[in-house]
Formats: sequence, structure tokens, C-alpha cells
Amino acid sequence: MKLLVIVLNATEMLEEVLEGLIETGVGGATVVDSVGMGHIIEDVPLFAGMRNLFRSAKPRNNIIFSVVGDAQARESLDVLEKILDCSQDRGKGIAFILPIDSVIGVGKSF
Repeated sequence: MKLLVIVLNATEMLEEVLEGLIETGVGGATVVDSVGMGHIIEDVPLFAGMRNLFRSAKPRNNIIFSVVGDAQARESLDVLEKILDCSQDRGKGIAFILPIDSVIGVGKSF
């Protein structure tokens, strides 16, 4: 079992991302609206060079969590990479997978 975490900066692609996950067999996910760090620290005094790093960041994004099977984990990342065109266009988001040692409350066995 794995935990798939996606921080989606390209929020306009949320529906397409969720459809892609469904195609890989992901049966459910939790989507959370979130605020990026750049938006929060906008008024905090920083070194001038660091402030410019955050100006290009979108102020809002989505975080998507899903418990997936081991086989689905890699397939999900492959689908996300194609949808978000990660090889050409950076900054649309980030996805990663973490191992889950144990879980309760999941109706489907993995």
C-alpha cells in the first residue's frame, strides 16, 4: 500500500488529473484546497532575491491524497507525468508516493 500525494499548482487541470487517476484504477481520493507558502509570506520582510522566487508561484493549489496499491503507484505517476507534461512544463505541481505500514478504515484490500 502506498500514499499518493499530489500538490497541483495547475488547478484548472484538477478534473483531468482525477479522471487520469480513475483510469489507473484509483477508487477514491481526497482533494484539499490549499494556499502556497509564497502567498502567505508575501508581506514578510525577506531578502530581495528570495522574494522574487515566490512571486511566480500561484497563490492557491490543490492537494490530492489517495491510498493506492503498489501496482497502481507507478502507473499513477506515469499518467500524471503525461497529463501535466512534466518533461516540458515545470511548475504545474509535484507528486510523490510514500509507503504505508498499516491502515484502518479502507474498505478495499490492496
